[in-house]
Amino acid sequence: MKLKSAFFFTAIFGVVLLLHLSVLFFFEVPVTQNQLFLSYAANFFLAGSILWGLFIVFKKNSSQVGFLFMAGSLLKFILFFMVFYPMYKVDGNLEKAEVLTFLIPYFTGLFLESFILVRKLNKI
Repeated sequence: MKLKSAFFFTAIFGVVLLLHLSVLFFFEVPVTQNQLFLSYAANFFLAGSILWGLFIVFKKNSSQVGFLFMAGSLLKFILFFMVFYPMYKVDGNLEKAEVLTFLIPYFTGLFLESFILVRKLNKI
């Protein structure tokens, strides 16, 4: 992954995290509730690793990029159902805040993966 793409990826993830924290502080919701930092870290590293893998596969066999992209999305959903869902379901109730704590970084990573990959594909 080029340094410019890596910086853009990290900066956007950081801005989204700061906005999310700001909303939580505004509504006086504890930031340690719902595994917020674990969710952002897991999604950041998974999305970054998937994007890095996509760039490597793109150089070798660009026709396989779409399959790897879909496999990466599946991997992130498996992460949710294996790691986060059991933690959120402990009290027997899955709240909106718990779901959003995972989905905001998930969709941020998905958007960034798509955006950066589309920019790369348009340069061909």
